[in-house]
Amino acid sequence: MSISIAGLIGAAIGLYLGWIDYKIVSGVLRGVAQKQRRKTGRPGPLERYETLVRGVLLAFALIGFPLVGYFAGQSIAG
Repeated sequence: MSISIAGLIGAAIGLYLGWIDYKIVSGVLRGVAQKQRRKTGRPGPLERYETLVRGVLLAFALIGFPLVGYFAGQSIAG
């Protein structure tokens, strides 16, 4: 299997978009968890599993987005 330059550019763009997505979604989840804590006074399920959720989100952002970007770049450019 040969590696195409267009695929690598797509993967780099996918990595960048994945990182941006991770930052946005993790910030939203953190805000929801804090709002839930203020409302009930105790940690909710999101706050208890925050590290697991953020880990899965990071793995998807750093692996899934570049894979999709690579295949999209490879299929668009040839």
